[in-house]
This record gives sequence, structure tokens and C-alpha cells, in this order.
Amino acid sequence: MKVLHTESSVNWGGQEYRILDQMAWLAENGHHTGLAARPGSDIADRAHAANLSVHLVDYTGHYNPFAILHVRSLVKRHGYQIADCHGSRDVMTQAFARDLAPVIRTHHLSQPLKNKLHRRLQWRWGSDAVIATAQCIKDEILAKGLAPNERIHVVGEWADDAFFDISRRREYRTEVRAEFDVPETSALIAVVGMLRGDKAQEHLIRAAAEMKRRARPVTALIVGSVTNTQSDYENELRTLASELGVTGDIRFAGYRNDVARLTQGADILAITSIAVEAQSRAALQAFASLTPVVASRIGGVGELVRAGETGWLVPPGDAIAYADAFCEILDGPEAAASITAGARQLAEASLRIDAKMAETLALYERLVAGKQPKGPAS
Repeated sequence: MKVLHTESSVNWGGQEYRILDQMAWLAENGHHTGLAARPGSDIADRAHAANLSVHLVDYTGHYNPFAILHVRSLVKRHGYQIADCHGSRDVMTQAFARDLAPVIRTHHLSQPLKNKLHRRLQWRWGSDAVIATAQCIKDEILAKGLAPNERIHVVGEWADDAFFDISRRREYRTEVRAEFDVPETSALIAVVGMLRGDKAQEHLIRAAAEMKRRARPVTALIVGSVTNTQSDYENELRTLASELGVTGDIRFAGYRNDVARLTQGADILAITSIAVEAQSRAALQAFASLTPVVASRIGGVGELVRAGETGWLVPPGDAIAYADAFCEILDGPEAAASITAGARQLAEASLRIDAKMAETLALYERLVAGKQPKGPAS
């Protein structure tokens, strides 16, 4: 099958990571895949570096006539059979090529959706089907009447194979603690994600300060880099750590390609998001890694992080609740190990990329088959 993925954002994050994951899987499994993205965008650069086919499209505005003509030409010239669109500008551009190939609108963010007339037209007219990356996203789409139930398909997140390979987990713990100079008496708590306001890494810093107040100091490892649109956020985090007197307890790792190693090396993985979070890929990665997860009860996080079964849930932004959960894990290792084992079992059963891509590919095939011209009646 020939699949075109499209993305109009210039930033890098979990959404873009998922797109390239899907493209790599498709290529490895005998399908042809290409990416239509904005010039200079992070995803275009990373796709090119991964030897994936990249088409540069100037997604400026939702109805740019030059971009519309460009994508129609792309579909015709390369024979793309379906377009999987991940942003609002690119999906509305691709909508004008629906006569050439079916269009899927994949929605990644858990947030209130606008219900204005032109938005309803975009959702209803601009695509043949919708993929929601969490059930809560589907619920929001239905609540706003933007698409009918039968056109919305939930395909959740997954963890890469590297996280499931725990053969070096003990070695990673030693290496990571040495790399970041973690005191032997201190627990290492990691948060993984782009540094931006909705990921709210400041709440791990506040929780670290609360742990220090309790004479239970921890080392907080903040993994990720700032986005193009929130370049000052890391400085704000550093300032907060200084104000709270925990600068020595915070480590900034920056952007890393060894997230599986860091996740397996941590004692706890924290999800501190306060908005737009779907199922949280970082949580699933921790599931596979046998690392306990403490997460904010936001968006679709609770669909997989279930309190007392696969992890710990706390109110968003509540530093005391985070500290309470950290203490519960550290003081009850046997109970914590039972919960992380349950999380690992869930990940093994249903949170691998092969299963999720099988669902996605089945939808692609149904839509393409539905667009095929019908032969003469017999």
C-alpha cells in the first residue's frame, strides 16, 4: 500500500514521534510511505535523516491554493492510495484531494474542540474517517457532534521494542545514576517529554522540594528539550529550582535518543502534564520497562494508568500528592513491584506497535477498498 502521512507543525514531540514510528513500520513491512511536511520542520529533518521519503509543502493557512495544488500533484505523481493527516492545516489542504485518495484525520490531543460552523465542515467534509489516539478524544469529538461514531476509530499508543528488552535493566540503573551523579541514598525520578507548559515539568521540581522538606531527598531527571515556540521554558524551570532550593537535586538531560535506557535506569517515571495529554507514550514506555508510573489524572492517561493496578494517579499539579505517591512506592517495594508487573503484563498483551499498526492498516485497507470504482453489475 502507498500511504502519505502529513503534518503541518514545525515542532517536535510525541505526535511527530508517533508519525515517524508508523512510517518506519510501514516501510519495514513492505509498504511505500511518504511524508508531506513544512520546510524547516523538525519532523521533515528527522524523516530525511531516517531515509524516509519527504515532500516539502508550504502549509501556511488552511486553504492555501498553492499547497492544495501541490498535494494533489503529489498524490497523482506518486500514486498514494490514502492520506493520514495529523494537523489541522494539512488535513484541510488534503481534503481537496479526497477525490484522489481517502483522507484520515488523526487527532492526538486531548483538549476542548471548537464547534464553529467552519470547524464542523472541516471534520465532516474534510475526511473519510477519524483516528483518535485515546478514548477521551473520541468522546470529545462525539460530544461536539463533529463526526459520527461509526467514522471514529480509537488506536491508542504503544511502546517501542527497546523498552520491552529489560535484559540490561540493572546495568542501565548503575550507568544512569553514575552519568547524572545521583547519590546512592537518593531515588531517581524521571520525567520525559518536550519542555513546554502543558507538560508542566515544574511540578516534578515542586514535588522534589516537597520530598526534601520531608527529609526524603530525590534526584529529578528532566529529559527533553524546549520547543521552537516555548524556548524560555527551561530557564523558567531552572529559576524555579533555584527559588525552591533544589538546584542540586535537579538534572537536565536535554533531548536524548536513549530514552529506553534512561527509563529503565530510573526508580520512578512521573507524568506531570496538566493539559492536552492523550494516553501518554512515556507511561507505556515505563510499563514495558518495569518502572513505576506516577501520573496526573488528565486527558486519556487514566485509560491505561489505573490506580492500584498499573500505576499511581494524582491530581494535576499537586506536589504533595506526587510526593505521597513517591513515598508509597519507595516505602513499599513489594507492592510497587506487583503493580509494575501488572503494567508490564498489559504492555505485553496489547501495547506493542505491531498490534496498533495492524488496526491502522486494516482501516486503511477498508477505506481504499471503498474508494475503488465498482465494476459493471453482473
